[in-house]
Amino acid sequence: MAETTPTPASTPADPAPSTPAPPPGAKPAAPRPAGGAGASPAGTTATPKPAAQKPAAKPAEAPPPPPQNVTRREFLNYVWGASMALMLAQTVGISVLFALPRFREGEFGGKIRVSTADFPALNASPTENNLGKFWMVNTEQGIQAIYKVCTHLGCLYFWDDLSRRFACPCHGSQFEYNGKWIAGPAPRDLDRFAFEVLDANDRVIAESLDGRPLPLPANAAAVRVDTGRKTLGESHF
Repeated sequence: MAETTPTPASTPADPAPSTPAPPPGAKPAAPRPAGGAGASPAGTTATPKPAAQKPAAKPAEAPPPPPQNVTRREFLNYVWGASMALMLAQTVGISVLFALPRFREGEFGGKIRVSTADFPALNASPTENNLGKFWMVNTEQGIQAIYKVCTHLGCLYFWDDLSRRFACPCHGSQFEYNGKWIAGPAPRDLDRFAFEVLDANDRVIAESLDGRPLPLPANAAAVRVDTGRKTLGESHF
């Protein structure tokens, strides 16, 4: 009789680990989706989280348009305008220089110095100063420098010793020793110059800004007549 080999009994498989029962009163955990943590359940699409919005950038300013090319006509206009402006400035500058003359001392238009000894004695015949174009007189009120030009039409008058007055040979105007109008067509008295009185140290000790008579101080040494500062004589009309 043949021997039979006994078939070993099948070994039961290891039992699956049991899941611990949840504590009483706890909610059952949601099933985890397949595919790892964070995977969406099957059949669903994951919604990405919106990215943080950045503040909108300010629109960049447009650069200024490039300068247009200057045409030949415009260039010639610029050159012509600059030339005219330069010529006008030169003309104005030259006119101002001529309109504001500068006189040196000792010439007509400036200050002319004379000695007090050159003035006549009281009520004596006037002394003529040809450089300064004035007559020097000495009245009871003081000394004066009277302009030699007649106030009628600009003629040069003279002193008449016989009549003791100034007389114009052109139209017969006559004036007193102190320049006051006597007769003739002249509309006003004779014009006069401002002057200042100096002592021996050239210090101003008295002055007549309107050319009116001024007594000579005892220490007067010279008189400086300003022929650029003329006062018109008083009108007799």
